[in-house]
Amino acid sequence: MKLRILSIAFLLLGLKVNAQQLTFMSQYMVDNYIMNPAAAGSYEYSPIALSARQQWVGFSDAPSTQMITAHMNMKDHHGVGVKLYNDMIGPLSRISLQGTYAYLVEIDRDQTLSFGLSFMFNQHKLDGSGFNIENQTDNVLHNATMSSTNFDADFGVQYYTEDYFVGLSIPQLFQHKYSFGDNIEGLNKQIRHFYFMGGYKIEIDRHYKIEPSFQIKAASNAPVQIDLNARIHYDDKFWGGLSWRIKDAVSIMLGVNYDEFAFGYSFDFTTNAIRNYSSGTHEIYIAYKISKRKRPSFAR
Repeated sequence: MKLRILSIAFLLLGLKVNAQQLTFMSQYMVDNYIMNPAAAGSYEYSPIALSARQQWVGFSDAPSTQMITAHMNMKDHHGVGVKLYNDMIGPLSRISLQGTYAYLVEIDRDQTLSFGLSFMFNQHKLDGSGFNIENQTDNVLHNATMSSTNFDADFGVQYYTEDYFVGLSIPQLFQHKYSFGDNIEGLNKQIRHFYFMGGYKIEIDRHYKIEPSFQIKAASNAPVQIDLNARIHYDDKFWGGLSWRIKDAVSIMLGVNYDEFAFGYSFDFTTNAIRNYSSGTHEIYIAYKISKRKRPSFAR
């Protein structure tokens, strides 16, 4: 019984067979560091940001995420960053602390190639207090909380100018297994993912810019997922956009830049079978931008 329950729990953590092991945000295009360590220190400012996402509202034990990120440029060619986030889905939760170093190579005055590497500490917890256990003498899960810790790393590369960027990131390089208690090991493990992304800013006139972008996500034992996005900017103060995750969801996004502050909100309409049980997904993004000296960047 306990192995069957644990197997179900791990499948919840790896939704769609590992398709959502990792923290996911709809507004990742606002700050590429959310998805790619190579973006650390690549902006003309240093953002300190808070993100929160409540997925599938109305769905019992649906995923929720809270994230704090910060990154900055140091001495021209060096970027550093930090990310702290908490994921919860049903009885499972993960807390992760990530530190990043990026090296930025200026190809010429307005073109930069950057490489980033993040090391992270992960703690996964399985809370058995919410399980309805048939065998009440089973002390392994009955009101028990088990935890598993490991270390991992992410790698990324990004090429960018003030007008466009392309990048590749590979999270969970080491593919560590989870381990919860004696004789309960390897029921699931962290799967290496591959994210390929790009974007381009098109200036319409002195007020308006359009920014189409995309992201392709791949992992073993999971279908490839493609995101197609488009945002329109007005005077670099207001923006709105749409995102289509093929066979998954459509997102409406709105944002405001006010002095050193940035605010973003997105609402996802689920298009797969979960739409029968959920009224959608809410996400907010709040950032404070510490001004730095002017440097070439795909500025947000």
